[in-house]
Formats: sequence, structure tokens, C-alpha cells
Amino acid sequence: MLKFNDLANFEIVHPELTIRRYQDSDFAGLAAIFECEFFRWFFTNYTDCAEFVAEKMAEFEKGNLVMLVIIENSTQQIIGTSSLYEISLRHKRLELGSSWLSRQHQGKHYNALIKLLLIDYLIMSLGFNRLQWKTDALNEKSKQAMLKLGFIYEGTLRRHAITASGRIRDSLVFALTDLDWESVKSLIQARIADKIKLARLDK
Repeated sequence: MLKFNDLANFEIVHPELTIRRYQDSDFAGLAAIFECEFFRWFFTNYTDCAEFVAEKMAEFEKGNLVMLVIIENSTQQIIGTSSLYEISLRHKRLELGSSWLSRQHQGKHYNALIKLLLIDYLIMSLGFNRLQWKTDALNEKSKQAMLKLGFIYEGTLRRHAITASGRIRDSLVFALTDLDWESVKSLIQARIADKIKLARLDK
């Protein structure tokens, strides 16, 4: 049976990236790439990295969330973060979010690669049946990114949450199940290949 420690202690090692749980020693690396502008669509307008980390660590202590760091192996630098939350071990489902990448790693293949590694590990190694993402209905960039990666739009939660500005937002729900993964995996792999090809052409 799945346990919280299966999430808290997992580590994904890929030739290009390593993804593992956040540790206190990671703070300086994460703070170095932190920008308040990353959180336009988040529920909280974090004033600094310490506030962001403190929120995630409080939820980790309750067993509600696992904060991850993404490390570029060639430089051993942290390039971003993501979190696992809304965790139901009994029903083998969770939500992914609170994700952001350093500015120099945005718009490239990293986001797709991170999603590929996380989804494949959570479904194929840990046995999750369902993975979910939510985004602000006004966040067109996020919506299009999810559709391009093959995530399945399941509906809109109307007046679902209150943003940092006080605006009441609708949230779009995207998800993947273990039954979807084989076909969606091919789409994400193609997306990664296209992004890498474009990057080489731009050089």
C-alpha cells in the first residue's frame, strides 16, 4: 500500500535532471532564481522565497504536500520547483502544481521533460491512477500548455477560489489517468523533441 514516505523520499534521476524533495540546504539555490512575477496566477503574492517555502513546509509537516526541487545535473543548480498535494493514497490520486522554473529555463523543453518524468514515475513506479492539475480560467498560456502536452480537460469549477487580488476565479481542471498515459507519453516526448530542435535552430 502506498505511504506518504513513498512521495517524501522518492528521487528521479535522469541524465539531464534530478527531481527530489526539497531540503533545507536547497534554500539558497531556490532563492537565487525566485521572482515575484512568477506568481501572477497563484493564490498568494509571495514577497520572497522564504514565505513561499514556509507555506509549503507547513503543509508538508501536516502530511498534505511534498515540495520538490528540479536540479540541472550539468551545473548542479536548482532550476525550479513543483509540489504534490491533494493527496489520496487510498484512492491513488494527487494533484501537481505550485510549479515554476527559472527565467532562463522557461519556453524550452524543460517543462515538458519535468512533466514526463514526474508523471511516468508517479504512474508507472508508484502506481497512481489519477493525476490532476488546476489553472485559472483566465490563464490562457497555462491552458494551452496543458492541452499541447495532451492533458485532458475535464471541466470548469465555477467561482472556485479567491485570488490574492480578491478576484473570484473559475478553475479549469485537467487530468491524466493510468489508462491515458501510454498515448499521452508519446505526445509529450514529441513535444520535447520539437522544443530541442527549435533551440538548436536558434543557436
